Amino acid sequence: MRHPARRAVAAALGAAALAWAAPARAQATGEAVDRIVAVVGSAPILESQLQEEIFGRQQQGMRPPTDPDSLAALRRQVLGELIDQELVVQLAQRDTTIKVTDQDVADGVETQYRSVRRQFTSEVDFRRELASAGFGTPEEYRRWLTDQQRRRLYQNRYFDAVRSKGLLKPVVPTERELRDYFARADDKGQRPAA
Repeated sequence: MRHPARRAVAAALGAAALAWAAPARAQATGEAVDRIVAVVGSAPILESQLQEEIFGRQQQGMRPPTDPDSLAALRRQVLGELIDQELVVQLAQRDTTIKVTDQDVADGVETQYRSVRRQFTSEVDFRRELASAGFGTPEEYRRWLTDQQRRRLYQNRYFDAVRSKGLLKPVVPTERELRDYFARADDKGQRPAA
């Protein structure tokens, strides 16, 4: 039986692998490597990114819809969220007051990398899990982490800047909204421990 922490790490690595492993498989079989599902500014959003996000949600407990209409609706919702995220990153990159340094990114990557690496008792196990997730080497995994960390920092700093200017106000849920949320969470068995 696999250790629960390893399953979580494997799920995270597996979600990341979709974007990395699909091009290699497709090239070997002569298929299209990937396809563009949206363009934000000059940045494409790829089918593999959409699949990766849906897979990641499934690993966190979301049950995928079985009927085609619901699946199409889920894909549209997730694609909309990916577009929103890319818009925020691009806005942050254009804002001259928002700075993300290479050192900020490197520090975050190192923290994440060490956290994942600690879940494995040996380098062989770690590399095996990386390979099963579609990463050829730990350096490929670090490059993927670097891209994700840079994007996350831009997003966080953008929202911090907007909040500090008073342009983004916190939304306080009503009592009814909280009850409805926890009732739905109870139905799914996902209510947080008290």
